Amino acid sequence: MAVALKAQSLVDSLRDALQEAILRGEIPAGSQLTEQAVADKYGIARPTAKAALEQLVHAGIMRRSLNRAARVPVLDADDVRDLYFNRGLVERGIVTALAQGRIEVPGALRAVDELRLASDVAEIVEADIRFHRALVAALGSPRATRLHESVIGEAHLCMAQVQVHHLLDPEVIAAEHAGILDAVTSGSSRKAADLMDDHLVRARDQLVAYLEA
Repeated sequence: MAVALKAQSLVDSLRDALQEAILRGEIPAGSQLTEQAVADKYGIARPTAKAALEQLVHAGIMRRSLNRAARVPVLDADDVRDLYFNRGLVERGIVTALAQGRIEVPGALRAVDELRLASDVAEIVEADIRFHRALVAALGSPRATRLHESVIGEAHLCMAQVQVHHLLDPEVIAAEHAGILDAVTSGSSRKAADLMDDHLVRARDQLVAYLEA
């Protein structure tokens, strides 16, 4: 039986449905999705399925090799180290620039509140990602946004795959996010950058320790 999709662009709706299923673990790491299987499940044309899968590959949620079906990647410790290294390069610069302008970020503040109210793993991860995306969006630079999006999708997947083991305490994450925001709005650019570094390094180290164990 076909699964009902939200009323929006069909490709976008399908992409969102597949992404939610992947991030919630309903489509587990290592799973392959063929265009035909997706088309059959959702009752849509194969080109629509192909376009949605390509969007997920572009976002880092899935991977595809030449002449192979799209696959949900299984991330290892080296992937996490490289991912967080690149996040640090981007996000340290972002909060430094925001703090220099003392730019307020209401979207990030809302994400802190949402994180404190989150009741399951998916909500925790999604609120965490919304915080970081809000910081980048507040800078108002399309190029910075594109650069950040090149890593944040894979980070979202990584966090979803390991947070099920409750490695990251949402209260601690929320407190760290609030501290970064305080430094930004007070104009403390060095402090904001250092707090972002500490935040990402702590998360990286916990994820790597779990994966290596």
